Amino acid sequence: MISVTSRLALGYAAMLAHAFTRRGLLRQDEVRGALARQIHFTGVQALPYVSVVALLFGAVVVTQALALLGPDNEVVLKAVVWGGIRELGPLVTALLIIVRSGVAIAAEVALMRLRSGMSDALWRDIEHEEEVVLPRVLGVAVSAAMLVAYFQCFAILAALLASAATLGTTPEAELEHFLTGAVWWQVPLSVVKGFVFGAGIGAISCYHAMHIGDDISAVPKAVVAACLGSLSFVIAADLFVVLLFIA
Repeated sequence: MISVTSRLALGYAAMLAHAFTRRGLLRQDEVRGALARQIHFTGVQALPYVSVVALLFGAVVVTQALALLGPDNEVVLKAVVWGGIRELGPLVTALLIIVRSGVAIAAEVALMRLRSGMSDALWRDIEHEEEVVLPRVLGVAVSAAMLVAYFQCFAILAALLASAATLGTTPEAELEHFLTGAVWWQVPLSVVKGFVFGAGIGAISCYHAMHIGDDISAVPKAVVAACLGSLSFVIAADLFVVLLFIA
């Protein structure tokens, strides 16, 4: 079990490093076009889902926290900042990306490999492989960072409006409380976490898709392995960051 986990971890890391060390291929029109399409699918098309989750999170958390803790704005807003900006935002975004893009990337790349009859020698060729891997890894990473920032804005907006409506104050007054209790570095930290999560999801999805057999029945197995690998990576990476700050 440990050997299998170690082999997968090394494979994920190698795929991620291989993609970013070939970033010079972004000078090619085909690669930039593939990157733009990946950002549109993973980032832009996911905005409605992220908006709904962020609005519900900000409003529900504040309402419930006020009911439990009383009208202590600072405590409630700090809970929203800590839970929404630093922790839940990147996690929720990563889960949405795994469900939408991780599955799609794994299935798409696996089918490309099978239907095109690409040999191992061809896939090792930079000009062909990186037109597939690099745009997807980088596109998912950029999209994840963008979606985390978007989640933060909507969650904070919903939290401020819900707090003002519940306490009978003004949004301006709640914003002042929020700015007093917030710590500026939590925002870029969560965006960086989103970027790392996205890069890992893209690399893991490509890894399992590119290591399938010659049978079409291997495609669902690659999709399942990509989902499980991505989820394990996100949880492990988030736990590492939490333990790092606790220490």
